[in-house]
Formats: sequence, structure tokens, C-alpha cells
Amino acid sequence: MAERIARRTMMERMVMGLAAATALATAGKAIAQPQAQTQPKPIPIKVGAYEFPPYADESGNGVTRAFLDSMNAAQSDFRFDLVRTSPQRRYDDLEQGRFDLIAFESLAWGWSGRPVDASRVFFRDAEVFVAKAGPGVDQSYFDSLQGKSILGRLGYHYAFAGFNADPAVLESQYNTRLTVNHEGNVRSVAAGRADLAIVTRSFLTRFLKANPEMAAQLLVSERADQIYDHTILVRRGSPVTVAWVNAALERLESDGTLAALWTRQGIAS
Repeated sequence: MAERIARRTMMERMVMGLAAATALATAGKAIAQPQAQTQPKPIPIKVGAYEFPPYADESGNGVTRAFLDSMNAAQSDFRFDLVRTSPQRRYDDLEQGRFDLIAFESLAWGWSGRPVDASRVFFRDAEVFVAKAGPGVDQSYFDSLQGKSILGRLGYHYAFAGFNADPAVLESQYNTRLTVNHEGNVRSVAAGRADLAIVTRSFLTRFLKANPEMAAQLLVSERADQIYDHTILVRRGSPVTVAWVNAALERLESDGTLAALWTRQGIAS
């Protein structure tokens, strides 16, 4: 009886010893192998967008949102989120930190003296005039704006008006009535309710692809009112810098992402 107890005690001690050795080995391995580093979360960056077809429509969709999706997919430092603003409110919204940057924008559009820096140019566009097509109407029709009624977009800056966006000045001095709808302006001209509409070339390219029957009703000016050298304006003090933005744009351009995006969005001619 005593012999059986002794053997059982010895077996129990051997099992306990093996368990202790296993625990020490596991602990040693855990100490020897450093813990995996936790991936830092991307820093949120708010991007202002106002209704500016085709870059942003009334719902906030458009080229800008697709562009931000490409920016987010290409890196993990920042997460770019779209924030709605308006053409008139965008200046104060940026200065007050409601958003950090704004894309498809130009320093010439009322940003003088504001605390912003511009990225490199990453897309070129233009504003063109549209007239109703008809007998005897050719490119010479656009040589002079004198006496012609013009439809434009509220909050936009036009070269023919010295970039003055004041609706009263545009109405009284340039016979320009401002609305909030590019498509409505183009259709009004086709219907003969105004002599000219001024729209972005990229908008018109996409509009005519979606409405090919309208092409024969319109004459588009070869003359551009202004050329858009689109940049990204970055608020000074923002978590993201112009240098970082420029490097990101360079990568997206070099690998063909931007060219493919413009084609998918229907704004590449």
C-alpha cells in the first residue's frame, strides 16, 4: 500500500514538473517574440465641396467624391471625407476649420489673402460659352458678348466679368443672370430663352454623352472664357501638408490612376 502511494506521488510530481516546464517555455517564447505593432488609424481630413458640376452635384456626388475614394485607396496615412459647403460660404468655412482642404479650386477664385496654400496643378479644364445652333450661327457669334444675354452659375467667378462674382454687378454691367443649375442654363439656351450660357467644358462633355440628341441643338465656343488650372487648396495648420498632397498626386498621376478616373467620370475628351 505504501509503495503504491509513493509511486502515485512520484507520478504526480513528474506531471507537475512537465507542466511547469511547458509554462516556462511558453513564457520565454512570448518574451523573446515582440508583440505585433498595432496599425495606427488614418488621420481624418475633411474636404470641402460645393455644387460645381461635374465635380460635385447637389447631393455631393461627382468627380470629387470619386477622387477622394482614389486617394483613400492609395494610402493609409489619412482618410479623406467630403464635407458639404456652398460657393459663397466656402471661404469662411475653411478659415474656421470646418474643413481642411478643397479640391478642384484655384487661388484666383477669391482666395487672395486667405490662409491657404495651393498644390500643383492636377487637372485642366475650361469655361466655354454655349449658344443655340442655327443658320448663320458660327464661331464669330462668340467674338463679342455685347448685347447678348448670358446665363451663369451663382457664386462662380468669370473672366469676362473680371472675376467679380457679385450678382448685382453681373446683372447690371454684363447682362448676366445667375442660376443654380448648369443643365437648366444649357437647356434654356437651346430653347431660345437666353443667348448664351457659360459652363465648364468637363460638365458639357459629360452632359452631351448623356444627352447626345442635344449636340445638334448647340454651338460650343472654341474660345474659352478661362482655363482652369485645378489645384487643391490646403488650410495652413491642417494635419496634411501641401508637400504630402503633391507627393500623393504625383503617385496617382504616374501610375495612371488619375487618367483612368477622368475617363470613368466622363470628363476626359
